[in-house]
Amino acid sequence: MKTIRTAIVLILGGMICTPRVCEGGISYTWVDMGMYTSGEPIGYDLDFNGDLINDILFMSTGMWFGAFVQGDGRIIAGGNLVHALAEGTSIGPDTPQEDWLQGYLGHLGINSSATVPPGVVINTGEFLLITAYMGVMFYIEDAVHYGWVRISNPFNGTGGIIMDFAYETEPGVGILAGAGAIPEPATAALITTGCILLALRRKKR
Repeated sequence: MKTIRTAIVLILGGMICTPRVCEGGISYTWVDMGMYTSGEPIGYDLDFNGDLINDILFMSTGMWFGAFVQGDGRIIAGGNLVHALAEGTSIGPDTPQEDWLQGYLGHLGINSSATVPPGVVINTGEFLLITAYMGVMFYIEDAVHYGWVRISNPFNGTGGIIMDFAYETEPGVGILAGAGAIPEPATAALITTGCILLALRRKKR
């Protein structure tokens, strides 16, 4: 029984502590990074493939939340605003070229807030009261890769939560928004524990 308990601990520890999981040709990473602030700006550097080269720099100031594309990367956007993609949306070479943007000086807005007289707050951007995906094109060395970043913002205001991201490891191959995602670590751990305990119970019978 002690051996079984040790095995469960090791399995759960690995699931919770390992940030990167590969499923076929998709590399997936859980993040859960909140980007809400009313004081100091918050930043998050996203590195799709762990090569220590940042692909997207996220920044939130409380008034605006945006993404700075690095290098020759692109994000699916329009009018300098990141498009909120539904799960299952195709991201890849079949995406219209005019939708792949870098924005002004590499910056694309995710959402923002502004106050206009007589004190009315106007919120802009597609990531408001929604959980959706942003489509990304980036490079590993000289090869193009496609990926997604899931952002959740249940509020009608600036900010959001960078939930997770994934990319297709095969160069030039597209990916569907949400493809390769696994349950958050806590949920996955509970599912695994339940399966193990159920198997042990059946074995005893």
